[in-house]
Amino acid sequence: MVKTPRNVPRPAALVLNRQKWTARYKRIVAGAGGGDWATRDAKAVLSAALYRLAHGKCVFCESPLEVSGDLEVEHYTAKTVNPDLAFEWTNLLPSCRLCNRSKSNVDHGNALLKPDIEDPEPYFWIHPDTGRLEPHPRIDAAQEQRAIRTIELCDLQRPGLCTKRAEMLSRVGRWLELLASEVGGSAAVAEEWGFLSDPATEYKFVIRHVLKLRGQDALREHDKTRFET
Repeated sequence: MVKTPRNVPRPAALVLNRQKWTARYKRIVAGAGGGDWATRDAKAVLSAALYRLAHGKCVFCESPLEVSGDLEVEHYTAKTVNPDLAFEWTNLLPSCRLCNRSKSNVDHGNALLKPDIEDPEPYFWIHPDTGRLEPHPRIDAAQEQRAIRTIELCDLQRPGLCTKRAEMLSRVGRWLELLASEVGGSAAVAEEWGFLSDPATEYKFVIRHVLKLRGQDALREHDKTRFET
């Protein structure tokens, strides 16, 4: 989970239809209408924009959406908690099916980290052997509770997800060893960095975590800048 600035503008169709779409949803909530919370066309508009927002990944677990499931429109504040925010652009985030359904309609009272306006990286640490996401040992008690709550809400300790993180930890470590070796300037090194620094590559938090631990601050900042711009 990394900071993901909201660099994608509100879709034009959302600007044009927000009031109508919101009114339709409120009728459904009131029992005066049927169907899904949004029409197929509305979901298509939102999904296309949100997919670009996080470079094709879930904003919470960072898994590629083609791998972890179809993109689902996640409401930071659940639409059942505040129906007026059902189509508020700043309340919408791209999520995989697993994270979205884990969070469900919980009223978390802003305990969930919001990566479009907050930097989640200082809140977390990764276990070097298991890939488990843990609260960073140097944060204060309030921050620790938010980190724990975020992990719980999105089920970020899923076994398959931990395995993927552990694999990325090893991959970055191997690349840094190659970088430090006599063949550090090889085409293979450049090609691998091209992959690791690609904004669409999954588990950016893991990549930057290893770079920070190994004192590669310039590479970490390069990756961060490329992702956020």
